[in-house]
Amino acid sequence: MKKAIASFATVLAVVAAIAAGGAGANGSPYSPGLVQGWDGVRGSSADVRYVTLGTQRSTVVAAIHVRTGRVLRNRILRGVWGIPIVAYDGTTGGLSGDGTTLVVAGYGPLPGQPGTTRFTALATKTFRKIRTIELPGAWSFDAISPDAARLYLVEHVSAGASPSYRVRVLDLASGRLRPRAVVDRLASKVTMGGQPATRATSSEGRWEYTLYARSAGVPFIHALDTARMLAYCIDLPLTLDPQAQMELRLRLRDRGRELVVRQAGEPVATMSTESFVARAEN
Repeated sequence: MKKAIASFATVLAVVAAIAAGGAGANGSPYSPGLVQGWDGVRGSSADVRYVTLGTQRSTVVAAIHVRTGRVLRNRILRGVWGIPIVAYDGTTGGLSGDGTTLVVAGYGPLPGQPGTTRFTALATKTFRKIRTIELPGAWSFDAISPDAARLYLVEHVSAGASPSYRVRVLDLASGRLRPRAVVDRLASKVTMGGQPATRATSSEGRWEYTLYARSAGVPFIHALDTARMLAYCIDLPLTLDPQAQMELRLRLRDRGRELVVRQAGEPVATMSTESFVARAEN
């Protein structure tokens, strides 16, 4: 234990010498990337924040008490790992709704290029390694079910100005991918296109609402039910250029029954999370 604490202190010194902040993405055109340092990820009701801190050959995963800043526990993982960023507004993910499991990710290749992408699941109370998954191709973390039984991963099919991808389900117990993608229940879309601009999560971690911006067309909400492996894509009644779409933000209200789309802090559209009907705000 003393050795682990000493190693963590060394990492803190290294990180302090690096440029302040520590946040960063992989610079790829298809994924928001990963973050080391910065705010990491925090559960909806937990008083613990989980961060990753990198050195040249390894990564420290640490649990930090939010109010005191005390390091509660840490683990060193060989290689480069980070907290997944799930939207370009800096929203992070990787923590299950029940707070028991944390997923960190590595960088993968660009779509169509050789290489693999890795993910590691850790038990939050002890940082015991549950499983490391290595998949051929370009992948990124999307979500985790509230009970941590399933990971939702984005398989990146193509890059470019209009990247395409599909959501796949991985059973954490077996480490195996389910054969079929999670398709849109309203339109049976297998692949999607666009950039994840922002995200809102239901209080129990079951629903993930991600707003995707499109280079051509209107933005849409990808509503993912992580408990039942269902997804819905809902076009928003907004005529905005791609840059304005990327600046939209989401907020749940009315006890999660309504999703509000905001532009510069003002509501411009709402979507019922029960009927999935979206309307513009006058």
